[in-house]
Amino acid sequence: MDTHELPHTLSHDLRGPLMAISGAAELICAIAAPREPEVRDWCNQIHHATSVMERLIHDLLEVGSFEDAQLRLRPAPHDMNALVRDAIEACRKAASAKNICLDADFPAAAVTAECDRRRIVQVVTNILRNAVAFTPEGGSIRVRVRRRKHAVHVSITDNGSGIPEAAQHAIFERFRQPDEHARAGPGLGLYIARWIVNAHRGEIRVRSRVGRGSTFTVTLPISS
Repeated sequence: MDTHELPHTLSHDLRGPLMAISGAAELICAIAAPREPEVRDWCNQIHHATSVMERLIHDLLEVGSFEDAQLRLRPAPHDMNALVRDAIEACRKAASAKNICLDADFPAAAVTAECDRRRIVQVVTNILRNAVAFTPEGGSIRVRVRRRKHAVHVSITDNGSGIPEAAQHAIFERFRQPDEHARAGPGLGLYIARWIVNAHRGEIRVRSRVGRGSTFTVTLPISS
């Protein structure tokens, strides 16, 4: 087998059993949950566990592809306002579940960047997921899009636990978490985000204070 095909084959082999487990949970829930509320809770736990595993498999395969220099971008002009809105909507349900206020501030005019739309949505979504995970119940997250000269800045600010200054560089490394005591996944989201942003000739950075929250900013060149 071609080594470049291995990640796709591995992905298929791993996801197959997960889909079977998830499907069986749905069937059990449909049959038994109306009579047994406890069964519904078990099914929800299974769904959560399989979704975490699905994300872990996806992230591990992506990291392997990036490190083998197989990251392929399909850049095209995209309105960053619309792109960021899609990422926000992907995370709104998770924010609502924790009663987190997810607010957004966009410029009146469109801001166009030459980028791979799917990849940049992935970056913003990864940062937002972390913000939701590490923001307490009833907290707030604010997303802003701004044009500054020849670049567009997307900032995501939360009022969560914050990140110690000494750890702020390390969170962009593999298997590292903003808070090692409250893990929200395999610790690959920000590592992947940095790969994608760097491939766009952009920059990702963080400002944070413990107990005061964090601001992640993604900067991308604007289309000429």
